[in-house]
Amino acid sequence: MQERLAEAHELLKDAIVVDGLGGAVVHPTPPAPPGGTYEESLVGWGWNVLHVTLVSEPSYTPTWEQGLLAVYENLLNFEMSPMVRHVETVDDIFEARRRGQLGVILGTQSPSLIGAQRERLRLLHKLGLRSLQLTYMERNLLGDGCLEPENRGLTHFGIQVVRECNRLGLLIDCSHVGIRTTLDAVEHSARPIVISHTAVRAITDNPRCVTDEQMKAVAARGGVIGMTTFAPFIRTDRRPTLDDYLDHFDHAIGLVGADHVSFATDWFDGKTKTNWATPWYYPEVTRGTRYGALGLDGFASRAELPHVVAGLLARGHGADAVRKILGGNFIRVLKEVWK
Repeated sequence: MQERLAEAHELLKDAIVVDGLGGAVVHPTPPAPPGGTYEESLVGWGWNVLHVTLVSEPSYTPTWEQGLLAVYENLLNFEMSPMVRHVETVDDIFEARRRGQLGVILGTQSPSLIGAQRERLRLLHKLGLRSLQLTYMERNLLGDGCLEPENRGLTHFGIQVVRECNRLGLLIDCSHVGIRTTLDAVEHSARPIVISHTAVRAITDNPRCVTDEQMKAVAARGGVIGMTTFAPFIRTDRRPTLDDYLDHFDHAIGLVGADHVSFATDWFDGKTKTNWATPWYYPEVTRGTRYGALGLDGFASRAELPHVVAGLLARGHGADAVRKILGGNFIRVLKEVWK
């Protein structure tokens, strides 16, 4: 394992690591580790880009006013912190890497902030939003989330939003989206989509995990599926290990190929016992997992990123494939989607 860890450290020197869903850098604000800021620590540990969620408290379904306030807070943070770079173009990712900054992609896990007003997408894009998840876990004006038992697909309003995202250059994310809605989004989108943070339902029967059918559909149109470390998606009978997590990568890669699999944590480092409300409302998803037990045995903190890389290498995935999984595949999709 020590030999693999040495290889992992060398690989991380030139890889670009994109966390497909990495929580937030403000609201809630993560605590600074000893000896530096949160952003400085992440860059030092090998992280380059976080795809963050605008407004994750008290819920992930913000109002228009809450969304605008969150945008303002992030824009202010970009101005105040030289270690953080607002990623609006793919070039910003490479510039952040060159300057030793943490790149931040602004996204939202629910379209609730646009309500029934499609024109708000243009305004949000102008303000720097670059990804939109079509639903959270419930039904909304666009379609059904993953917990809706009827599993209905996109509404016509949802089809209109998909078209507008394509036109503006907004990344479409289907992580919490229902099966039928995901398949409809693939069908109606002229550009690749992502499922930024999920796991394999064939391994763990959790409604937030994706089916093989969803993965095949997304990959067939050039998209990527991100494997998250969220413990109840990896195993439900005990605390999952790094090896359990790597099993999900192996299944996905075997199914759709290494060009269509990416990496995510779904870690919100600023969450506390009192503002992590997910288990109260979504026990079908959290499956009794408690605050503080969401990481894996072997990958429970961002400092342990080399363990994931070493594990992928040990499973026989070559260095080029691992670089794609860590960030290259996600960046390829952004090149095709963003304008």
